Amino acid sequence: MEREYVGIDLHRRRPVIVRMSPDGEQLSTVNIDNDPIALAQAIAPAGPNPHVVVEAPYGWVRHAAPYARVG
Repeated sequence: MEREYVGIDLHRRRPVIVRMSPDGEQLSTVNIDNDPIALAQAIAPAGPNPHVVVEAPYGWVRHAAPYARVG
């Protein structure tokens, strides 16, 4: 299985998660609640090591330090 791509567009209440194949085919798009379990469930179908891209909207930059510690 080839590694899938996962794009995460962060929003205050309902982030959008998009999964894509290595060929660029859109596999799924879901809106989730801001919840780590919901995030894990949305990403899990992409397999064990997907390529992940996160788009952080304006205002999230000031919160970068806590996220850097988490990794």
